[in-house]
Amino acid sequence: MNSSIAGVQPPWRVDARSTVYVASLSFAAAYFLAWPIWRAQFLVEIWFTESWNAYWQDAAAAWLPIYPAPESLIGNNYPPLSFYAVGILGKVFTADNLFVGRWLSLIALGTIAVEVFAAVRILSGGLLGAVVAALWYLAMMARNSTVYVGTNDPQIAGLAIMGAALVWFLQRWQRQASPTPALLLMVISGFWKHNNVAIPLASLAWLYVDRSRYSHRALAVSTVAVLVGLAACVVVFGPNFIPDLLAPRQYAWSNILGQIGHLQWSALALVIWAAWAFFDRGSQAARFTALHIGLALAACILQWFGHGVFGNAEFDLILALAIGLGLTFNRMKASWLAARFGVNRCRDAMMVALLLRLFLSDRQETALLLLSPEFRASLYASERNVLSEARAVAATSGDVACFTKLVCRQAGKPFAVDEFKTDELVATGKATPADIVALLKANRIEYHPKALPTGPEASTSISRWWRS
Repeated sequence: MNSSIAGVQPPWRVDARSTVYVASLSFAAAYFLAWPIWRAQFLVEIWFTESWNAYWQDAAAAWLPIYPAPESLIGNNYPPLSFYAVGILGKVFTADNLFVGRWLSLIALGTIAVEVFAAVRILSGGLLGAVVAALWYLAMMARNSTVYVGTNDPQIAGLAIMGAALVWFLQRWQRQASPTPALLLMVISGFWKHNNVAIPLASLAWLYVDRSRYSHRALAVSTVAVLVGLAACVVVFGPNFIPDLLAPRQYAWSNILGQIGHLQWSALALVIWAAWAFFDRGSQAARFTALHIGLALAACILQWFGHGVFGNAEFDLILALAIGLGLTFNRMKASWLAARFGVNRCRDAMMVALLLRLFLSDRQETALLLLSPEFRASLYASERNVLSEARAVAATSGDVACFTKLVCRQAGKPFAVDEFKTDELVATGKATPADIVALLKANRIEYHPKALPTGPEASTSISRWWRS
């Protein structure tokens, strides 16, 4: 069963063509990572959930409740593990949890690239394709998911745990060993961030497609583990846990239409993989990635049905496509195009197309970082704005709801209002804007609007910079 998955692959020769592939993708990865790495040092709000996460990380580090009453103006619809992990790391390193979460995101991104490399090696054996896949993943995430890479958000770190479980699953499946330990690690990952669902779904489905003798047991044990984990959370965190996790959210087709255009970044990789997988559809490598990519795409679109779900829903798909591209590269000989034009020419075309898709865009943060003193200065200015606004808020008596939560947190104000929760209450008809205003008045919460830039808000258009 498992012996046919690798197939016969040409060895990786250190020749000019291989060197160009690796060098060009390495440059792309380093180029696009330069911006989020540089940006991570600043006390600015990169993404609006950053300080939301930091508030709960602070609470977890102090062993305070992290799941408030459902009727309160704040909410927490994330599972608990990331808050405690970041909070503990912040105490160990005596660092602000905001920055701990950012660096954890960057470390996790590199970890996932290693996991992509390992998964391709298991599924096809070829070394060069695995390197190509890992480097493309780094470049693609840094390019496609700029507001999440190097941001205090648990999604990428949770996906790194899930990616490790996938590699473990594939190793155990290849040895015909029980996949249950790997599936249990996937369950743990779900209690870090709960919407990384494509890997566990694909793994369980693959056991049935492959007619594994472990399929029924693995499904049963995984289901029981999820239920036990949820029950344990209710015992530990109290009855607010489930209502918080199931917080009101508006669902509409318009939400999908507003987000689906973002798939333009992944579309080329999907087409390249599909062109190979169709002609190599008898291989287990193609069948597994078809299951993985198909479920990742479906999960992405389904999550976009909910209001307030953004590019992080696409992370499962990008990881799956990276593995698919690595297999496409290694097994290119199986495609019809390779038989007609040659393996090397097809690989050349694949690399050129992927690189052009990454670079041909007017949004060029790294170029502006290198060329524009004004662009660099904008983050220093935003950091000064955060500090000055925080001083003003700190001088305000009572609780304050800041448009930029980082300002209130820097001012030492408690987390008083979760705008996402109040917006969803209005969107779902459970409250009116007047009701929210009345609640703010009843709780004597003063609103602090945003007066100045407090994040990376300078134009990222290279053409606009050139014209000016």
